[in-house]
Amino acid sequence: RHHHRGASSVSASTAGWVVIVGDPFDELELGLVTDSDFAGDRSDMKNTSGVSPAHYGLRAFFPLSAVSKKQPCVSHSSVEAELVACNAGLRQEGLPSLDLWESLLGRSVKLRLFQDNQATARIIATGKAPTLRHSKRTHQVCIARLHDAIIGDSVRIADCDTGCMAAGIFAKRSVSPDKWLRACRLIGVTPRQLWRRFG
Repeated sequence: RHHHRGASSVSASTAGWVVIVGDPFDELELGLVTDSDFAGDRSDMKNTSGVSPAHYGLRAFFPLSAVSKKQPCVSHSSVEAELVACNAGLRQEGLPSLDLWESLLGRSVKLRLFQDNQATARIIATGKAPTLRHSKRTHQVCIARLHDAIIGDSVRIADCDTGCMAAGIFAKRSVSPDKWLRACRLIGVTPRQLWRRFG
């Protein structure tokens, strides 16, 4: 860690892959991006959750961990699958990290929960899913828990453009080399030889 003009600069390099943080640690925000495919496993029609917690700043994006995990249930829609992914990400990565980072940074930390599916975000915000009345109890518990989390003081929900969905790389297959490179860049992994190409 190097300090320069009040900013913290952390860089890590492995085989040409670099991540840099250029903001002071007291200005970083904690973010959680979750995503899901829909019936991606053709053998049992289950979905895969992708979870990507990271620190964000004006000149910073520092991934903290990553999760790619098959969901234990079958969902009837992409909204249901997104709710399961969001619930798992918040429960297993987002909420536990709040206490850790508040202790490390010595200040109150808020978690920004990014969601690119508007219907999912609306269900989380209202705690109601009239179009998902058919959902099993497990899915209804996910909805109630997510709603409780965002009406508290620690978690805020934020809109995320699908093109900026960092957790997508952990949930969905990428068949195009260009899409793969873009997905890698979204999680802070960029080969040095491509820095000029992405600007």
